[in-house]
Amino acid sequence: MQTPAELEAYLYRNIPISKAMGVRVASACKKEMALHAPIAPNINHKRTVFGGSLQAVATLACWTLLHANLRDQTDPAEIVISSSNIDYIRPVTGNFEVRATLPDQKRWQNFLKTFNKHGRARIQLTAHILEEENLAIDYTGSFAALRVCYAA
Repeated sequence: MQTPAELEAYLYRNIPISKAMGVRVASACKKEMALHAPIAPNINHKRTVFGGSLQAVATLACWTLLHANLRDQTDPAEIVISSSNIDYIRPVTGNFEVRATLPDQKRWQNFLKTFNKHGRARIQLTAHILEEENLAIDYTGSFAALRVCYAA
């Protein structure tokens, strides 16, 4: 797995809004991705974190977790989000952390098997946004991975 610094550099190059939002890769392992973001570039008129920023960083955490795992375990893939749901439990009033997690091992292995066989697969990932260890946001996203084919 790439280091947090390598993943962060990749995001800044390929998803520039991540840098503008102040996103930092706090930790990365096969089962969980943690991103941190400051309130300042994501603040709204109520002096809390803008809901769109919360959705974007949660999506980014899940996308990055899937990207890192696919890169390590199979053929190159394009990853797109097909749907998401977010529950805003409480306002986020300061810097925040997003933790995205892979589903259980059986679902992950089924996803990889489908991807390797058909060149495409879907998986549902979850993320939680914490502010000072208090749950503020529950997020679920459905992601599709499509095998990258290179012309000869």
